[in-house]
Amino acid sequence: MIVSRHMRTSVDLASAIVLTALVGGCGQSTSVDPGATHTTHVSKSRSAATGGQASDAVIDPDMVSAVNLNGSGGNVFSMKFKLESRPAVTTPLEVTVLMIPAPAVEIIHVHMLFQPGDGLLLSTERDIDRRDLATGAPIEQRVTVVPQQSGVLNLNATVLVDTATESVSRTYAIPVIASDTHS
Repeated sequence: MIVSRHMRTSVDLASAIVLTALVGGCGQSTSVDPGATHTTHVSKSRSAATGGQASDAVIDPDMVSAVNLNGSGGNVFSMKFKLESRPAVTTPLEVTVLMIPAPAVEIIHVHMLFQPGDGLLLSTERDIDRRDLATGAPIEQRVTVVPQQSGVLNLNATVLVDTATESVSRTYAIPVIASDTHS
């Protein structure tokens, strides 16, 4: 019981840090340029086709880092996410998740498992499995969640990555601050 309380305190603290960063971005335009998504995909495809490494230039600057619940650094990959709209109770919300390989890491297999926390429903596939990945290319996945209550809700993503030399597993928290649209 002491370990689970400590873990919960760590998760709450990490969530608070991420929430502070997210709140700092409130009030910024949430409009989406339809061409921007296409440009991002074209840039990724070009990088993969040429065998080049992914650069920060193809990563949406509105994405923020997910909270690594393992507490260790990401020497194989890192994870970022973006909420496509303001979270509201009972309104579907698309979350774009981006797994970014470290430079010169050749990932041969990725398995992601999304687990919604209390008050959050997942309305898309829970498991994603990918092989035959381009070296250095970010892996993008979109999931849809539906907040069932207001407050800070968590979507956890457990990622298992296989390289030629090792298997690495990390769990990330993606905080969702949902508001009740009726108040």
